[in-house]
Amino acid sequence: MPPGIRAEKSARLCEAIAATEAWQTARTVGFFAPLPDEPNVELLWAVLGERTVCYPRVTGEDMVFIRVPDRSALITSRWNLLEPPHREDDCVPPGALDLILVPGMAFTADGHRMGRGRGYYDRYLAQPGIRATLFGVAFSEQRVPTLPVENHDIPMTRVFFA
Repeated sequence: MPPGIRAEKSARLCEAIAATEAWQTARTVGFFAPLPDEPNVELLWAVLGERTVCYPRVTGEDMVFIRVPDRSALITSRWNLLEPPHREDDCVPPGALDLILVPGMAFTADGHRMGRGRGYYDRYLAQPGIRATLFGVAFSEQRVPTLPVENHDIPMTRVFFA
């Protein structure tokens, strides 16, 4: 996708997210650092207000969300992803997140998601105490009519297609 189109679609998607009640009432939001084939949800930093931002970090086979004061705190991981440094004091308990923006390779309109195959989000979202609204985010080209669904798959509350 050409960079200009990606930017336009990302801006529309972020405007739609920012208009939701879930965004407006969220105090702690789980972001992700987008890969080139994912919508740029980081545009939401511009309308952050007093929210606490957290980013995921992979630790072994698990994922944790870590408080990030600003995007410049992110570092490049071994998978060439931007992640926060692991600081135990900045780890956010799963039940403290109000809204989580979730990437994926494909989504259905009813909230089913296909990830990249390692199961990090599935394991994280299956933890007891998760109460966050889950917003799947994708480009319209990633919308599919159906996906195989397994018992461990956690559906999104809502999916935003740009």
